[in-house]
Amino acid sequence: MEKGNIEIKEEILRKLEDIKNTTESLVVKVGHLQVDLFNYPDKELEKFLDTLNKAFSDKHVLISEICNKHEEEVNHLKL
Repeated sequence: MEKGNIEIKEEILRKLEDIKNTTESLVVKVGHLQVDLFNYPDKELEKFLDTLNKAFSDKHVLISEICNKHEEEVNHLKL
């Protein structure tokens, strides 16, 4: 594979990793809000945050899997 193609794959991988980091950050921020609600209960917000946290967590797992796959491909191409 041409070096240009490897560079494109690496760029795609960097963008995927950025998305992965963003979803991870969202999970952490939602978790902080959930902890805050221990002192200031709000059942409606708690339910919403649970739903949001599950969605972000699920997406984070999917993105992590695809990042790992692309990282393996890039590493294989460099050999």
